[in-house]
Amino acid sequence: MKILQGFLIFMGALAVLAIIALMVGYVLALLTPDMRSNMRPVLLSAEAVDSFNKKLSDLKKEAAVTDTTKPAKNIQLTITEEEVNSVIVMALAEGTLPAKEMLVNFNDGYLLVYNAWSFPAAPVKTAVIGTLDIENGKPKFIIRDFYLGKVPVPQGFDQGIQDLVNIMIKMNAPMEELRSDLKEITISEGQLKMSGTTKVSK
Repeated sequence: MKILQGFLIFMGALAVLAIIALMVGYVLALLTPDMRSNMRPVLLSAEAVDSFNKKLSDLKKEAAVTDTTKPAKNIQLTITEEEVNSVIVMALAEGTLPAKEMLVNFNDGYLLVYNAWSFPAAPVKTAVIGTLDIENGKPKFIIRDFYLGKVPVPQGFDQGIQDLVNIMIKMNAPMEELRSDLKEITISEGQLKMSGTTKVSK
């Protein structure tokens, strides 16, 4: 009987520890990731939004007038931190993104993304370190580190998030509208540069 009681007490203690761990994990998930303090503030402006939209519009026009009797043309798109973050803030203001705050930094060879999500059940904060690769002429996001609040997320979870992000990229990638194939993506301090060729109809 004492063995059974001891076993039940042991199991109860494990259950309590599991509950405490979940509560601590939830609280840590609500805290701001340490990476947020290392991110550069970015100047926002309406002019930056106009600049971003004009670049996409000009590129679409260039791709649309491609002569099918001539070789594909080289195209290039350079996006700055100011442009990206200004567009994001506009989207947040319009309520088209489920977040309260979002900040993107382009660094030498990688990018940092911080989000303060506004999900009612879990207003968590996330931070991601990632890079961009090319797969079949389209951008592919690769996660290097993912933080849920102050908690580093296991590798398997990283992969799931990465797959979800890439599905969203494929659904919304401007290169799809531009009828273009990406050849190179370069991330440097403060800007992201994409280059490729237009698709020529046969």
